[in-house]
Amino acid sequence: MKKLFLLLFLITTLFYPNEVAKAESTKYSRIMTDNVMLFIDSSLTIEWFVLPKGYYVKVVSVNSSSAKVEYKSDNPSKPSAKGYISTEHLNIVDGQPPVLYPNLTLTVNQNCILFKDVEMSLSETVTQNSTIDYYGMIEKPNGERYIYGLVTTTSGDKYVGYLPFSAVYDFTPPFLAITENNQDATTSELFSQAENQTIKNNLGNTLQLVIIIAVSIIAISVVYLLFKPSPTKASDEVLTIDDFYDE
Repeated sequence: MKKLFLLLFLITTLFYPNEVAKAESTKYSRIMTDNVMLFIDSSLTIEWFVLPKGYYVKVVSVNSSSAKVEYKSDNPSKPSAKGYISTEHLNIVDGQPPVLYPNLTLTVNQNCILFKDVEMSLSETVTQNSTIDYYGMIEKPNGERYIYGLVTTTSGDKYVGYLPFSAVYDFTPPFLAITENNQDATTSELFSQAENQTIKNNLGNTLQLVIIIAVSIIAISVVYLLFKPSPTKASDEVLTIDDFYDE
């Protein structure tokens, strides 16, 4: 019986090896300069808002001129902003930074109009003492500055959109200090990382094949040793019921 269990164990090990490939870790890009615009479209023509310097976006995909990113994705109760930035502004960092996005809630100081679209054609009245969770800002060609964020009204309704800077109490736009120790990666380095990952996966598959072959040889050898004819018995000896319950 022990021989049977050992044989089953060897077969299981041979045909069901542990997986060696692991999913790639999430990549984050740091906003290293002022006026990094988040666009709605991949052609970078429809401006959304300026991302606060020093903070991060999650990289979803990259093409030759733009990168699809997700901003404010850490809190399921708040909508994330999925848009595009120029690949010129990609600065990939290793691992997940301890602070990803600004945490700033501003109070509305007057009854005002909230614009819910980039064309500022759809609007909603917001009452005094409502709040807005700061995402970013944008300055229009006429010099008017707007805050983009998640507005929670005094009645509990929630909207995302633009409020004038003058509609909230004075504040300092959030900024996360950048030190010389920050390690960044260019777009070409990002593609190199993908190539390196492919090489690692290929090496992992090769190693897995070598392990399977080695285990196969060991399994065949053990099976041979377990079931080869005993020198003390005749080669044509018939097994009895007691042989299946040997110790």
